[in-house]
Amino acid sequence: MNRLWWSAVLIGVGVLAAADAGIWKVTPPAPPSIDRDRAADLTAHRKAVAEQIGEKGILILHAAEPRNYAGDVDWPYRQENDFFYLTGISQPGSTLAIIPGGRNIHEILFMPPSDPAQENWTGHILTPDEGRNISGIQDVWDARQFPAFLTTLIPQAKDALPQTGGRGGRGGRSGRGAIAAPPSIPVDPAVEFAGPIATIAAKQAQLFMLTQGSPAEYGREEQFAAKLAEADPDLKISNAAQIFSNLRRVKSERELAILKHAVDITAEAFQRAYALGVPGTPEYEIQAQFELTFLRRNGHWGYPCIVASGVNATTLHYETNKDTMKAGDLLLMDDAAEYDGYSVDVTRTIPVSGKYSKLQAEIYRLVWEAQKAGIDAARPGKTSADITGAATKVFQAGLYKLGLITDPDNDQQVRIWFNHGISHGIGLNVHDPGGREFQPGMAITMEPGIYIRPDALENLPKTPENEKFIAAVKPAFEKYKGIGVRIEDDVLITTGEPKVLSANIPSRLEDVEATIAQLRKAMKSTPLP
Repeated sequence: MNRLWWSAVLIGVGVLAAADAGIWKVTPPAPPSIDRDRAADLTAHRKAVAEQIGEKGILILHAAEPRNYAGDVDWPYRQENDFFYLTGISQPGSTLAIIPGGRNIHEILFMPPSDPAQENWTGHILTPDEGRNISGIQDVWDARQFPAFLTTLIPQAKDALPQTGGRGGRGGRSGRGAIAAPPSIPVDPAVEFAGPIATIAAKQAQLFMLTQGSPAEYGREEQFAAKLAEADPDLKISNAAQIFSNLRRVKSERELAILKHAVDITAEAFQRAYALGVPGTPEYEIQAQFELTFLRRNGHWGYPCIVASGVNATTLHYETNKDTMKAGDLLLMDDAAEYDGYSVDVTRTIPVSGKYSKLQAEIYRLVWEAQKAGIDAARPGKTSADITGAATKVFQAGLYKLGLITDPDNDQQVRIWFNHGISHGIGLNVHDPGGREFQPGMAITMEPGIYIRPDALENLPKTPENEKFIAAVKPAFEKYKGIGVRIEDDVLITTGEPKVLSANIPSRLEDVEATIAQLRKAMKSTPLP
């Protein structure tokens, strides 16, 4: 059975035969390897980190803290990326310690104990056995043992550790009266970690943490590192961010399987948008179709949905999604799924009426050709500058031909209409770490765009050179004004030809128009899945 085209559609919880078999694209089940290989994949990640920090290093990572939305309601919880990269645990309250110099124990996962009062409000807290199964870490200790563990290794940490208490919230949420006192540490830490303790005492140790970033996410770590540095000026405290940046660039086979599944979910969502993005439809209705698909396939959006019709498509990260589509509009949709913590990033720009106008087609084809040039340049050893240069070269020639620039060799003129980066990594973050040079196994975006904002010429600095430029391009500007086109795909760097992971979402102009016609016709006889 083809992974992408099924002969049935799901309606509610039932499955009905489709009148137009093979039309609707339904996300296939997630690959078994995602769960099967999870612990092994995470173990490999931790091994790589341990090799980076070395025998004299200690890594401490904390789970993300919940973020309040309104009073006693929190935002949906999302784990800190690097903690998730090493543990796969998606609940708050945990800490990971990696101690390569330990005698027998080299990694410990500290997890909060069961809390009946809190679980009554917010649900199950993972057990130690569940933590072991998910992460592959065998030493899972009570989170309340972490201060004693750390102060055994680093006595000066006692005064730097924050005072912890129950988490506030709706009545009873923070109650811990039913929780027994924490058990004793299951080993003698002075013996088990004699090597690291001696290294710290000899002023030769290095403590790795995430100590820079958004205060909302890393404020706790920053405060602890500052206090510890004051208490023990001889202890070297290093930011671990670069270690993770280096390691997360190249994806494992399991990580790529997750990204591909997220693309499949995204493809199903885009087909709904192609079918339903007709004149008279509010932008938020298309946003709802994306979010519906993501949620029903056990995913989430990887970033807030951008659904921009008409002139809104000339705003790079349009946020409102409140306008109503009109006949003749273009609809730019920058929407993609996150699955199991990994996000993809896809943009398509389609004609609301089903056919691109002549002027829209001219801009669209130019963006499509620039993207293909960028993709072709995405080879091992190449850089972001190489792919940007390849796309810009296409834009220079094309925009000059359209009359939107006056000098085909002037990159600054191109940047008036194409004013953002063309690529970034994807993974645990929709803007995942990348590298200076591409390597096989890196997953990146390719996203050129042309945006003819109605106020673009007005906002140029008032110089004689710009006045001359404005006068020269004004006739072409008036023709194309208000057109915004971006085409974005996810690309896997291989040892040879780059592989477009999102190629099953139509982007070639003729394919977009044909797909829209096919899907809108199918809706007359076959319900959407």
